[in-house]
Amino acid sequence: MIEQGLFKRHFVGRDGFIWWIGQVVSEEKWSGNLPGYRTSTTGDHRGFGERYKVRIMGYHTANKQELTDDQLPWASVMYPVTAGNGGAGTWSNAALRQGSFVFGFFLDGEDAQQPVIMGVIGFNEYTALSNRDNSDVAFFPFSGYTLNDTVARYSTTTTKEIPKGTQVNSKSPASNNGVQESVAGHEKKTGADKEQYDEGRKKNPVASPSTCEAVPLGKIQIEIKNMIAEVEQIKKTANNWEAKVSKKINNIEKDVDLAVAKASKFVAESLKWLINEVQKFTTNKINNTLKDTYYLLFPNQRPGLKKAVETANDLIACLFRNIISNLLKMVENFLLQAVDRFINTPLCAVENFVGALIGQLSGLITSAVDAILGPVRAIVGTAFSIAGGILNFIIDLLSFLSCDDPPSCGEVKEWSIWDGADSPPTLDLNSIISKVESIASTVTQAIDPNNFDFDLDFTDVFDALGSCNVGAVFCGPPKVEFFGGGGSGASGNAIISSVGDILGVDIITPGSGYTSAPFVRFVDECGNGSGAVGRAILGQVPIVTTIGDTTGQTQTTGVVRVVMEESGTGYLPSSNGSQGGDGRTWATADQTTVRNNDGTYDTPYSPGQTFSVDTGDQVYFNGTTTVIDQPQTLTAAPLLQVTLPRGVEPTLNNGQYPIILEIGDVFISNPGFSYNPNDRIVISPDNGAVMKPEFDSLGSLTKVNLISSGEGFTEFPDIYIESDTGYNAKITPIFDVKRVDEEQIQVPESQIINVIDCVGKF
Repeated sequence: MIEQGLFKRHFVGRDGFIWWIGQVVSEEKWSGNLPGYRTSTTGDHRGFGERYKVRIMGYHTANKQELTDDQLPWASVMYPVTAGNGGAGTWSNAALRQGSFVFGFFLDGEDAQQPVIMGVIGFNEYTALSNRDNSDVAFFPFSGYTLNDTVARYSTTTTKEIPKGTQVNSKSPASNNGVQESVAGHEKKTGADKEQYDEGRKKNPVASPSTCEAVPLGKIQIEIKNMIAEVEQIKKTANNWEAKVSKKINNIEKDVDLAVAKASKFVAESLKWLINEVQKFTTNKINNTLKDTYYLLFPNQRPGLKKAVETANDLIACLFRNIISNLLKMVENFLLQAVDRFINTPLCAVENFVGALIGQLSGLITSAVDAILGPVRAIVGTAFSIAGGILNFIIDLLSFLSCDDPPSCGEVKEWSIWDGADSPPTLDLNSIISKVESIASTVTQAIDPNNFDFDLDFTDVFDALGSCNVGAVFCGPPKVEFFGGGGSGASGNAIISSVGDILGVDIITPGSGYTSAPFVRFVDECGNGSGAVGRAILGQVPIVTTIGDTTGQTQTTGVVRVVMEESGTGYLPSSNGSQGGDGRTWATADQTTVRNNDGTYDTPYSPGQTFSVDTGDQVYFNGTTTVIDQPQTLTAAPLLQVTLPRGVEPTLNNGQYPIILEIGDVFISNPGFSYNPNDRIVISPDNGAVMKPEFDSLGSLTKVNLISSGEGFTEFPDIYIESDTGYNAKITPIFDVKRVDEEQIQVPESQIINVIDCVGKF
């Protein structure tokens, strides 16, 4: 020991082993250092890895005024060999919480500036714990929960004395054992890599009866969207490192064909029901029509009619078998052409495809059935035809949903693991019916009853897309959609903070006629943001009516506010120059995109890549579209600036408006329990806001009195109740919006939020 003290070698393991016992301090002092903790930029992280601030007995004073928690050294963690070290995908998280008593050693020996945690000393179920670190003196036990944690009621051992005569269950778990906890500000994503995340965001159709969807266009749209996203990811593996490491591709062409074949099978199966119904109608119509005619013929003519009808039935059965067997090929033909033409898959594109497919099939079926019934007409001797009946029957099937008394069907038609329920698509059945009628009337192809091996051409479908935008849109803030609830017309703009969470919704139009709160959906066309959950609040709103010279006012129920139960993360406050659609980013801001003269798109080119273009191709780079006038080879260059509008939305000059936020009300998501009357509400930052709580006899929060609204919030304040005994109360602020230019309010620039007007009615 004398040698160790006199001659320090400053080498680990040669200067003696000095161990210690200490306590992990309050989470706010070290949580920002943990991996996955949300900050506005990577530069805001206070460290790396799992490190903790530990107050060590005998080395650090127990008086926090003399040595604050911020001044304590960072303590690293020693893991067992079963946890791995992070290499080769091996890793295990430490399960330390604030208040934990830990022991360890100093890497630097007597210098005592590099502590390493070796283990933790557990509490037992009889340890009385406060629920917060509320003392200026260190080393007293507290539960490990923060004031914003949700705590299981069976895990709330506190310093509060248990009333006499109350039986204590010795088998109840200790306050921080066996509880899956959700730490405020630590909503970490799971260990899913990007491929798993993209897979989890895929929309899947929710099953519904055929009476609710005669032609399931919504399901077809979802499947085509998923196919295009998958094919895009496959193609990117050729020159994109991120795509290459996240998705194993052996043969790009083969995998593209497999993805198209999978989607084609789903779409064909979705349309097969309609074809089968047409076959039943056609067969029944022929046999029922000729049933009475059979007995009107002379006896010597009846065998010939019977044979002709049997032959016609066989040929019709063969016709529809061939149609169904060719249906997969016809759908696949369309999807192969659509893969390189669609960045977005709006419902109108699906309507065009389905209308064209059914219209062409209707014309071909009519032509074939007329040819098949030729021998029957020769025997009957009358103008016997059911061609018009076939088309009318198909239209009746398509019109089923527009009947006067539609069936009661669910409002949720889509769902994904990450984003949950989604709104049903708005079907334009009249548009499909019109297209079916117009295309069926133009089909002049003669069908040989003995040869039904035909295919369909969808060139006109792509040429006739018109205003149906299948190209990319510029990525930006999410759109707010309201659906369900029995009403219509509600709209609003999302208010996005600088760190990418949704603070609220600026209601532009409240809508009318709602009988229940509608669903709120935040549509991020490029899939940057996720996790936002809003709840619509209904209220009475005026409707001004004018009849002649008389103006009156009535009341209706509309959406007046949106409570953000979860603010989400990753949303863009404005356009960043990237492009995408259908919930994913197709091209980053520094990539060059090419739309070929035949309507197809190339996979986006990264800076430095060379590519060939032809006359009529459109090259988009750095906010400018150039139409190529002669064949040439170009090189994608790096991004110079981002000055892009958000797709077809208003430009940044007339589609953006400044606002300030103040707290207009609060929503009690969870009343909690065990609070005391003198407990107070803490708002951080408060920006001048003051709240006072009211509790019932059980210590649950019953009301929050808003004493002062505050002003200039640019992020969600942390609102909690400071208490030694209470748990689980959750208070969510609801912001009121003041437009700076309307109210003429003089506030610092730092308190202003710029909102992109996605509704376009500001």
